[in-house]
Amino acid sequence: MNITYNNMELASNLITFTDIPNILKVEDEDGGTYATMTFQFIADFSTATTANGQWYITFLGETISNVLNPSNALNKNFYVSNSTTSTAASVARALRNCPTVAANFNIEHDTNMVILTAKAVGVIWSATQNYLDYNISSTYMTAIGTDGSAISDLYGSKIDVDVYADSEYVTTLEKNFYGGEAAFNMSPVITTFAEYGKIVPYTFRISSIINGNYQLLGNIDANYASVGYMCNQGNKYLFNDYSNIAQNYSRGENQDADNNTILYLYKPQIDISLYTGNAGGFTYKIDYLDSAFNNITPTITSTMRCSSNSLLDLRFTLNHSGYAYFQQAFYIDLTIGNTRIRYNVIKPIKATEYYQRVYWRNSYGGISFFDFTGQKSETRDVETTTYEKNIFGYYTDSLFDKPLNELEKAYDNKVKYTVTLKSHLFENDGKYIFNDLLQSGNIWTEINGEFYTIIIDSLSVDETDNNNVYEATLKYHYSQEPSII
Repeated sequence: MNITYNNMELASNLITFTDIPNILKVEDEDGGTYATMTFQFIADFSTATTANGQWYITFLGETISNVLNPSNALNKNFYVSNSTTSTAASVARALRNCPTVAANFNIEHDTNMVILTAKAVGVIWSATQNYLDYNISSTYMTAIGTDGSAISDLYGSKIDVDVYADSEYVTTLEKNFYGGEAAFNMSPVITTFAEYGKIVPYTFRISSIINGNYQLLGNIDANYASVGYMCNQGNKYLFNDYSNIAQNYSRGENQDADNNTILYLYKPQIDISLYTGNAGGFTYKIDYLDSAFNNITPTITSTMRCSSNSLLDLRFTLNHSGYAYFQQAFYIDLTIGNTRIRYNVIKPIKATEYYQRVYWRNSYGGISFFDFTGQKSETRDVETTTYEKNIFGYYTDSLFDKPLNELEKAYDNKVKYTVTLKSHLFENDGKYIFNDLLQSGNIWTEINGEFYTIIIDSLSVDETDNNNVYEATLKYHYSQEPSII
């Protein structure tokens, strides 16, 4: 017997994402023999009589019976002719019309025999009470059952999975063990307790129940749930190791740093998230590089304490001790532990007075951002609901002693405040981050020091003049009433 989670035996210390299948399997040997039941018609009994004038066969609670006219041999009825082969064929047709029998057995007609073979190994007739009854004597028909056998200790069992999140019971999933395995997609359950910006520890307790007897098969312990999804060449899960950055930057072909995706920033601030594992702290370094990747200033190193087994949102300010290193830099290298991530500084700095940073929870559950420095436009679409006044009150309203000519009156109006942002021009490997943005369900921006959730209306990344240079256009509206913005 083998228990795997995401194709790993008794997997632990994984960060699993809500919108990616997380498969739990219980597998065992699938072997043995198949039970059979054979009805053989050995003599003509078309003229024989019974006590009530009707022949019947009851098998697994379903009954077929004979009719006197062959045209009436439909559904669960069969016709007894003077040919044992024809009688067997009619009995086979009637058994195929029994739903339970047909679902669990292959039904074969062979000359004067009807042979039923179980579709699953291990059926044991001798352990089943009253599974067969008939009133056709052995002079005319014989019925012979052969027991099946099963190799798996789990054959015929139910597999239960008890789910615990943060040490509290959540639910139990149950499946019949069939075909050598029981498989569960655990993502729908994980979704119920996962939260944005957090990781939630969870446990699976796997057991079997056979004939009322409970047996614990094993536990899947010390894994963590995060809200995330599949995007491009992203990982299906992460290990909760020290300094595992919660961002997919492995896409693209750029090899200047550990990250292939080209990341940009204009605002002198890096927002990033980190899975801390069981560490109690970490060291980070910031390097300011010129256009030739030379350090402008010595590496700035610092140490930060943190909680174990958490998703930590970090913010690094990029000017130190009053020196404008950021304005001089073309690249910023941020190294956390042994992992380095590179940002391209959008040049020229202060070419535009206005820019807007859009943040989102990415496919790994961490914070990503993009600084839009291109043109910005705003539109306000008004949807107005009106009603018509009573026509006899047409002259009743006045203003400055003059009648107010009004028949249709405004009842309600709704304003959709739509913002369009354009990016700077960027290279091909800079476009991958927008796929994360498009799929995210948690996006926000900052207005006058306050964060506001936004909802994307459209996002396009267009190549300019087919020269492998791209520009992104983002349209969004605020989830809150625009009068508050």
